Amino acid sequence: MRLLGQVCKIIDLRTATAKQSSPTVAPASYFVSAYLFSSVSRHRVPSTMVEGLSDNCWNQGGQSPEHAALSRDLETDVCIVGAGIAGLTTAYRLAVAGKKVVILEGRVRGAGQSGKDTGELLAWNNHQYSTLQKSYGQKVAAQVVQSHLDAVEVVHRLVEQEMIPCQYTPVQGYIQASERTLTAEAKAFAGSGAKAEQVNLGGGSEVGGFQQCLEFSGSAVLNPVQYLNGLAEAFVAKGGQIYEQTRVQKPDTNHVTTVAGNKVTARDGVVLATGCPITKNLLDSAFTAMAVHGKQFPRRRYAVALEVAKGSVKNAVYADTEDPHHSVRVVEGASAGVGDLLVVAGEEHDQGISPESYTDAYNKLESWAKQKWTSAQKRTHQWSWTIFETQEMLGLYGKSPTSMGNYYIATGDCGHILTGGTLAGMIISDAILGKKNAYADLYSPSRHLTWVPPLLPPLSFTYIKNTVTSIVSMVAPQLHNVDIEDMAPNSGATVQKGLRKVAVYKDEEGKKHAFSALCPHLGCLLQVRPKGWSNLKRWSNLKAWSNLKGSSNLLPHAGPI
Repeated sequence: MRLLGQVCKIIDLRTATAKQSSPTVAPASYFVSAYLFSSVSRHRVPSTMVEGLSDNCWNQGGQSPEHAALSRDLETDVCIVGAGIAGLTTAYRLAVAGKKVVILEGRVRGAGQSGKDTGELLAWNNHQYSTLQKSYGQKVAAQVVQSHLDAVEVVHRLVEQEMIPCQYTPVQGYIQASERTLTAEAKAFAGSGAKAEQVNLGGGSEVGGFQQCLEFSGSAVLNPVQYLNGLAEAFVAKGGQIYEQTRVQKPDTNHVTTVAGNKVTARDGVVLATGCPITKNLLDSAFTAMAVHGKQFPRRRYAVALEVAKGSVKNAVYADTEDPHHSVRVVEGASAGVGDLLVVAGEEHDQGISPESYTDAYNKLESWAKQKWTSAQKRTHQWSWTIFETQEMLGLYGKSPTSMGNYYIATGDCGHILTGGTLAGMIISDAILGKKNAYADLYSPSRHLTWVPPLLPPLSFTYIKNTVTSIVSMVAPQLHNVDIEDMAPNSGATVQKGLRKVAVYKDEEGKKHAFSALCPHLGCLLQVRPKGWSNLKRWSNLKAWSNLKGSSNLLPHAGPI
């Protein structure tokens, strides 16, 4: 650690000591800072609070621990880190097959992106099947279509078999696009064996003004939080064990170590279902950055729920191909028990953009929806979440490319959180059970990007762009600084102090709090976002400003501000 600190000093970045059992050095460069990647799950959350839950229409904010934290060493067949859709689906399928399975969850069931999703099970890929067909051929495009349909059917069977009360409803899916795109998509669907046809919905307000569009079957909607809770109960009923508020810091091929010091040994494998894989040390972080993170990039997505009169909107899933694209669904009987809700999602952008690049995403979504669905009324909920996209819009589910052992990851679902997480559960559980899965190669984390020469690392265009932007912003002096004294209460800013960049937050009482502006994840420069911080390479947003006091997620700034 002392050597790492000297490296930081040599390149004119500070070192810092975090108040932990051993010193942690502030990130100095891309791969030096990668050591700190495991800090994503390094700090235990007190049992009296659950961070990061959204006040959405699924009541994710009402989730509370139902399972005790791990307090002893364990041996099991499979250890799964994360109780979201990927982790719970994998665990359930393994438990049904007779495996002894343990889930370790840092917060509560469904606390991550799965509990923030809009609950759409859509048999359509945002990248457009015609584009996939052109890039990879008819066989691959057909496989992608069928994989989504199979994932929807798996969820359907689980809901019926386990009698999960989650408002599961089969619906039609509608895609609005240009005539040329619709024709190409219809042909791509036809070649896959799936049913899809061009229809005219008439353009009425009950269908959001949709006229010419592509209609496809095999879609559904549900309440994601209720589904996750039901899946967790079904898993436990089959002998599975869940430990909540149990953070993991050192995952390995056959064991994991928790922050509390307990060790779980897994004979048949470890599954990281954490949204984005955590790592155990500098070398692991470097390999993971090149082999996994280089294939994906984080984006932020927003949603609003609007009241609509009961029955005034045709119950379906609506999507478009605009940039950024939108998706819309109905939640029946969800508004005070009398009306319906219209859930509208979209306004995606790269995570970690500069403060001046932010727009009022919620108002833009509401305005867009009310122009199309004229029955839409007041906004009842608003929330946002992180999605991980790959360049080709195909998830990364299976054995980790950084390990020779039974070590599995689920990431890069491209916003197809429910279908993607279900596919991950299908693929990973089959791999652990020694079964061949038809989609394993298609979604393999080890696959090489087709446009990258064989001897070069598989880095996506967006990842390269974000990496260059992060390095430049980290090294280049910040010419324009906010006057800290002029900052309003409950606001934040990144300022230049000598050779260092400092993240400053002024609380409600006007007291200033300062932290290193280098993210402890990979050492990239923090950017101010509404009510908190993020950056281009951060795989989840950092704490909200109001929760930063006493935070161990950021390294304290030593010096005057």
